[in-house]
Amino acid sequence: MKLATIKYENIEQPVLLLENGAVLIKSINEYASIELPLSLFKLVELDTVNELKRTVSKFTESDWEALPKLPIEGLYFIAPYRNPQYIFGVGMNYVEKAIDLQAKQIADAPVCFMKPTSSLIGMNEMINLPRFSKVVTAEGELCLVIGKPCHEVSPEEALTYVSGYTTSLDLTAKDIHAQNPRFVQMSKVFKTFFSFGPQIQLLEGTESLSQIVVQSVQNGEVRAANTVSNMMYTPAFIVSYISQFVALQPGDLIMTGTPGSFEINRGDIAGCHITSLLSLENQVI
Repeated sequence: MKLATIKYENIEQPVLLLENGAVLIKSINEYASIELPLSLFKLVELDTVNELKRTVSKFTESDWEALPKLPIEGLYFIAPYRNPQYIFGVGMNYVEKAIDLQAKQIADAPVCFMKPTSSLIGMNEMINLPRFSKVVTAEGELCLVIGKPCHEVSPEEALTYVSGYTTSLDLTAKDIHAQNPRFVQMSKVFKTFFSFGPQIQLLEGTESLSQIVVQSVQNGEVRAANTVSNMMYTPAFIVSYISQFVALQPGDLIMTGTPGSFEINRGDIAGCHITSLLSLENQVI
């Protein structure tokens, strides 16, 4: 099941995405006589995603035919939501990426950093190159969406706290980071330096993430690609590790590392593609 937020009739509205169109959550409420939140963040925060799942699981073919649908091609996607408590990132998590950077990893301690919500954008928004940096890179990444309060959990149970996953772009002021490794946090926090969406693929509790392919895409060309199974730290381990020192909350976002980065310039389209999801794209200005 896939969810997204669109701008429709000048209002930001959550939708359920189907193969033959999108259904407004508002329409599901009216049809099923329920009161799901009309905000994707609230759907995750209040754990009403499960109520949505239970409701639509009872729909028959005639129910689906009766629900009004919007064509996917005409949808104006925006960020799924804009107010997570935390946005975390993990660096150098693919073996090939770490080798390229000649980086030494600690077996049980991934490189972590944070993004402020002021850096957050979504589909159909622009990446602004900052004056303070001359070299900016973009990276496509698998991003996890936390669905339940999550603190000090084990790797074995970590994914039960994850509501779903989505595409994301992590931007870095590479020249600032190159001055000193201690500047990694500073290099990550500029306005528009984090994009995610447009779709969130909900987890059903049984699927494996290991075969998902993540691609960093520049102007339609794949610049780097790899499979989640080639991560040094699995998504479950990352969630567990971060939960040891932060009490994660529903809606929090965790990027899991990139297969590779590329330098961006004005006029470029930076993108991320992940297996079975719509591509995330942002123009650079």
